[in-house]
Amino acid sequence: MTTKHRILIVDDHPITQSGLRLLFSRYEKYEIAEALDRGATANAFIQSQPVDIVILDLNMPDVRGVNVLAEIVGSRDMTVIILTGESQFQEIDYALKLGARGVVSKADPPEEIIAACEAALAGEVYISPQMREGLSRLAEPPVALSSRQMAILHYLAEGESNKEISYRLSIAQPTVSFHIAELRRKLDVSNNRKIVERAQELNLL
Repeated sequence: MTTKHRILIVDDHPITQSGLRLLFSRYEKYEIAEALDRGATANAFIQSQPVDIVILDLNMPDVRGVNVLAEIVGSRDMTVIILTGESQFQEIDYALKLGARGVVSKADPPEEIIAACEAALAGEVYISPQMREGLSRLAEPPVALSSRQMAILHYLAEGESNKEISYRLSIAQPTVSFHIAELRRKLDVSNNRKIVERAQELNLL
């Protein structure tokens, strides 16, 4: 019996949801766990039942897609594929820095979604040719951060406290403090207040 990989769709467009259900129905190894039209409910769903891949639209009506991404990748290292109609490559690049395992445009052929899922399950990051062309115009940041460090940096930039970050990412406060110390070291700053400022200078945010 084939082990099925469970997929959660987070996209508020009914046509996209229907298209993805039809696409994955052709493949024995995949099944749709659920399709959500609100980003804020994604993390609770993932906590409640097993999900292998999240397909996430960056442009959600209730919260920024990157906020959803930061929460689910920062807390449990989830496999997330970005499927977006956005051509804001800064936002797409930011999603990759936060730990997205693939980015595909809604204008791409449907097979690109399958290719992204296959690559992600093999431990690779997949960027569709159309997305790669747009992203190639952006400069590489000089500092490499882990997806958890990026998630913590994301919430620091949102003005959240260590306690709030700990709650959001379901990790202990000392772990948050450890990663913040690592951010200070990697960004070469002397105090926490300068972390976000320096990260913005380096185009990490």
